[in-house]
Amino acid sequence: MARSTRHTRGFTHLAIRRPLGTLAITAVVLVLGLFATGRLPVNLLPNVVYPLVRVSVNYPGVAPEVIEEQLVRVLERQLSQTENLVLLSAEAEEGRADINLVFDYGVDLDNALQDAARLLEVARAQLPDDVEPPRIRKWDPGESAVFESGFSSSIRGPRDVRDWVETRLAPQLQSIPGVSGVEAIGGQEREIEVVLDQQRMNAHGLSLQTVAAAIGEENRNIAAGNITSTTFDVRARVDGRFTAPADLAQVLIPVAGSDRSVRLDDIATVRDGFREQRVFVRLNGVSATQMSVFKQPDANTVQVVEAVNARLESLRESGFIPADIRWQTTKNESFFVRGSIDAVTAAALSGSLLSMIVVLTFLGSLRKSLAIGLSIPVAILATFSLMGLGGLTLNVISLGGLALGVGLLLDNAIVMLENIARHREALHKNPFDAAHDGADEVASAIVAGTLTNLAAVVPFLLASGFAAMVFRDLIITISFAVAVSLVVALTLVPMASAQLGRVTFRSRLNERGPWRAFEAGLNRVAGGYERALHRILRWRWMILLACAPVLAGGYVLYGQLGTEFLPALDNGEVEVRVNLPPGTTPEQTNDAAGRIEAVLRDMPHVESLFTITGGALYGGVVTERNGRANVSVRLSDAALRPDWPAGRWVVEARKRVAALDLPGARIRVEPPNIRGLNFSVSGEDFDLKVVGGELAELERVAREAVRLIEDVPGLAGVEMRETDRSPQLAITVDRERAAALGLNLGRVGDALRNAVNGAVPTRYTDGQNEYDVRVRLPDAATNSLDALSGVLIANGDGRRVRLGDVARLNFVEGPAEIERENQVRIQRIVGSFNTAEADVGTVIAEVQRRLAPLDASSEATLIMGGQFESIQETNRQTRTVLLLAVFLVFAVLVVQYERLSNPVAIILTAPFCLVGAIGLLWLTGTPLSSPALLGMVLLIGIVVNNAILLIEYIERGLLEGLPLNEAVARAGRIRLRPILMTVLTTVFGMLPLALGMGSGAALMQPLAIAVIGGLMFSTVLTLLIAPCLFVIVRSGADRLSSTLFGHQRSGASAPAENH
Repeated sequence: MARSTRHTRGFTHLAIRRPLGTLAITAVVLVLGLFATGRLPVNLLPNVVYPLVRVSVNYPGVAPEVIEEQLVRVLERQLSQTENLVLLSAEAEEGRADINLVFDYGVDLDNALQDAARLLEVARAQLPDDVEPPRIRKWDPGESAVFESGFSSSIRGPRDVRDWVETRLAPQLQSIPGVSGVEAIGGQEREIEVVLDQQRMNAHGLSLQTVAAAIGEENRNIAAGNITSTTFDVRARVDGRFTAPADLAQVLIPVAGSDRSVRLDDIATVRDGFREQRVFVRLNGVSATQMSVFKQPDANTVQVVEAVNARLESLRESGFIPADIRWQTTKNESFFVRGSIDAVTAAALSGSLLSMIVVLTFLGSLRKSLAIGLSIPVAILATFSLMGLGGLTLNVISLGGLALGVGLLLDNAIVMLENIARHREALHKNPFDAAHDGADEVASAIVAGTLTNLAAVVPFLLASGFAAMVFRDLIITISFAVAVSLVVALTLVPMASAQLGRVTFRSRLNERGPWRAFEAGLNRVAGGYERALHRILRWRWMILLACAPVLAGGYVLYGQLGTEFLPALDNGEVEVRVNLPPGTTPEQTNDAAGRIEAVLRDMPHVESLFTITGGALYGGVVTERNGRANVSVRLSDAALRPDWPAGRWVVEARKRVAALDLPGARIRVEPPNIRGLNFSVSGEDFDLKVVGGELAELERVAREAVRLIEDVPGLAGVEMRETDRSPQLAITVDRERAAALGLNLGRVGDALRNAVNGAVPTRYTDGQNEYDVRVRLPDAATNSLDALSGVLIANGDGRRVRLGDVARLNFVEGPAEIERENQVRIQRIVGSFNTAEADVGTVIAEVQRRLAPLDASSEATLIMGGQFESIQETNRQTRTVLLLAVFLVFAVLVVQYERLSNPVAIILTAPFCLVGAIGLLWLTGTPLSSPALLGMVLLIGIVVNNAILLIEYIERGLLEGLPLNEAVARAGRIRLRPILMTVLTTVFGMLPLALGMGSGAALMQPLAIAVIGGLMFSTVLTLLIAPCLFVIVRSGADRLSSTLFGHQRSGASAPAENH
């Protein structure tokens, strides 16, 4: 039997003797729990810190190959020395370089960021002088907007709509607590244009640089200092700022070499216009401006989005938003977060209700059920308090842990109350004696069971890796819930039982026909089980041998299970990404996107289509990308389209879009994904890297790999990432001739950049807002090779030289983007999984089979990353955690019982729960995922509790002098009821989650299925196997003890029955 629990029993006796004090403490717990619940942040998932630091450098107008040579390699050489670095990847594209530093999970990212920043400062001295300052930051899933909306107007033009959103609306939303930024994209960006006439400039001996410098000098506000006299003391200033666009037209431009000046409007056209539009936004086919709201990393997603909606509604009602402005929300993270949280909460509540029905069915008493029912809200609110102290958030994972913990919360209370009720009714004791004696009898079993539950889950907190980070909140929540349930079972339940036992009112449910029939049937089952045990124990070795095929069958089924990292969540957000051939104009890209929109608009359950062409907004930064388009499709709620899950919709959309047969277009239709979860640096679910060899060999192998795997079922959008050859205009300067004419390469390059992009010498202030003043040449001066050749460049002597006289212009091709990993070039193949067609494990296995011959015959190496890498890592971690959990449970049992035989007998029952979990996963067609593996770890602690209850009473029988087999049979009869009650309450408590009620609850569905399957199967086998194992192990231990020490151990003096 377990060692003394005197201190625990004293604590329990105190609670029974001091009911008012116990109730007062309970009330404090309830109040604190309610207080904490309202203040817990709400998010979809826990705050997963991805161990990545990113360095970004902009070098406008520079080709990818030059970016690689002058920026990437320089940065790589220095940043590769960062401590604890496990992967260094880089991307070089036109005008931009991104360096990604990946570390192990658990590394202090603040220290890593400081170390990388120190090395970046060293590298900056080796970068070109005209490069923009590098930016370094930790990767944050919050870089994705939590709220997006499209704005348009029936009266205003695109420029005025964007100007209103940026200058009037954005500041109103920026002040909302938790908002980190508000950005606009699309529409037309207002600027003051100064379009020069190159011939008139030439006639006056002027250049673009001269005109821009003069404008900048004229638009100034210069402080002249303080002027003091005997009567006043004032500040003086010279205010020459432009008050209207027309003021620019009157600016006088000095003519070099003379005392003359020329008015700006004599050589240029000044107009209040807009910047060249290269990014287009449409909402449901109508031109619009997209407004994106970003939250701070620690802010509550639901509160931020609800505050944004409330502010918009308030502004509309107050008339701040004009009547002609229309807007429609296209992305609302709080909608799915709230729906997911509500779904999991509903699962927890319905599970609690079902569990209480089970309790009432077994006990047949409202008073007893009330004693157990009180433990649920107390334990849940106490858990909320601990979650607040632990810095956890309310999310699908943590609430899923609480929903799973509902059944576990009741286990201890049921064992305690059932035993007190047996003392009260079967042994005819008064309520207080029954409470004291009944609590004493099972306290050690409850403590042992709780400790084994904790021992099973604590190892997961020691694990590292992506899955450990995602499910950390669940493990901590379950640990809190189990620990709280122990305190409640040892204090509140016996106190409530003693006090309610004094109540004279009787519900008489136990006297009603249905309950009496149930009770009689249960008693017959218990009696039959006792008689069966006598026969089972005679054939105990045959029983164990018969179970061997069960274990073998479980192993076979395990190999047939599909695999995935996390179940797919259907939040109704589908992304369609379009890549057109290099050189495609913005207008052609816009037209192609419009054709795709028309096809998607005719598909069922489409609520809105939001299209961005020519660029993207991510992390508050607008990136222009020619030939790119993104269509965000918002579907109706999953509950409203049961026949059209996102997986099926995506498959159909791919077929219809492919039928358009757009020349050279690569189109990917991606199913919904989980915001904030990245499986690789590329951000892709399927990520295959080709490394080693020259770039041409990498591309050849990658093209062959794509050909082999592009039709694998369940794998979609397979393509080589960034393989297009981007057309470039190469301008080769004749250095000798340029020098003879007073020019150098830098002066030529600067003049050409100003001619193409224009110069921004100053900004025009209109009220509180500022706009660029752009001095540029007309489009006709730069839209052809002949026109560019005629661009005039001023030398140091005031002469102007044609570009064509000092440089040769011709079109060439170069890579659109260059990817590197660990300082060598790689070619990346990406794609996405559609689990509606096949699970991830099946897809990966087929990909590996098809690529095996290619990998063996090529000099290049194929490396699988993405979700496959996460699955492999999770499987390795889970195996380690499972073994550690078994060891810790065994150690706890040894400490509790101070003998080896009982822990050995108990722990040997654990493998059968895994067979049940695997079997139910196979029957329901549920792939083996991280939640399912976690459920198997949890099962180790849950299942041994049944064996602990059984063996605890066998020990008591042995102490009373019963023969071993008789003690086993009697314990089986007495403990059958609480075992069935605890198992059924846990099963019914998890049943709503197992049914996947709501899209958010689907994330925890595999875990609940695994636990239910393991519990149901193992309970049946445990009732048969645990007694056999106990008799075999105890008999062997006694014989060994007698052989070694010449006597039998205490409590085992009665010989086993040999019949």
